[in-house]
Amino acid sequence: MGNPFDPLNVILFLIAVFGFIRLRMILGRRTGNEDPLSQNKYSGQVERDIEKYSQNTPKAKPKNKQDTLSYLERQLTGFNERDFLEGASSAYEIILKNYALGNLKEIKTIISKDVFNGFSEAITDRKNKKQKLINEVIAFDKADIINAEIERRSAIITVEFYTRIITYVMDESDQIMEGSKDNPISVIDQWAFKKSLKEKGPSWQLISTQSDG
Repeated sequence: MGNPFDPLNVILFLIAVFGFIRLRMILGRRTGNEDPLSQNKYSGQVERDIEKYSQNTPKAKPKNKQDTLSYLERQLTGFNERDFLEGASSAYEIILKNYALGNLKEIKTIISKDVFNGFSEAITDRKNKKQKLINEVIAFDKADIINAEIERRSAIITVEFYTRIITYVMDESDQIMEGSKDNPISVIDQWAFKKSLKEKGPSWQLISTQSDG
């Protein structure tokens, strides 16, 4: 039987002890009584960070108007419902005015190609008939977002405008053919605005119009 205090045995024992201590320093020691949450505190933090910062990218398409608006507030810098409605209302008035004047250059950047082409045809038809259209928004009674959705990485928001408008058509002799310059009419318009989520800045465009008034 060998000598337990043989120098070689002592050296091997010290190496084994040193290796065990290093292993414990690297991996830690588990007693079986640890709190499972404390064992995974770092992985838990990672999971929380992933959940927190992944909220800007929906796991699924927003299901309704409010979900979509909440998503856009997170996704688009400076976006909120109140400011959007103010901007949409301003665009509504500017577009109506310039459409009546036949001045599409002023609104080309805030209307889609399809809307531009439709407006252009109507303006050409009026000019051929030597008619003039007058549109003047007298009052905004209400403006509400009635729908919001995400479609192919673009946001589409539909706004319903309740307005009172002076609108009439004149012939080449400036005689009123249709409408009235004294009696405003109540109009309900539904306008849809679209924006690519890949683009920075406002860059919303009118893509469709519908009138119930």
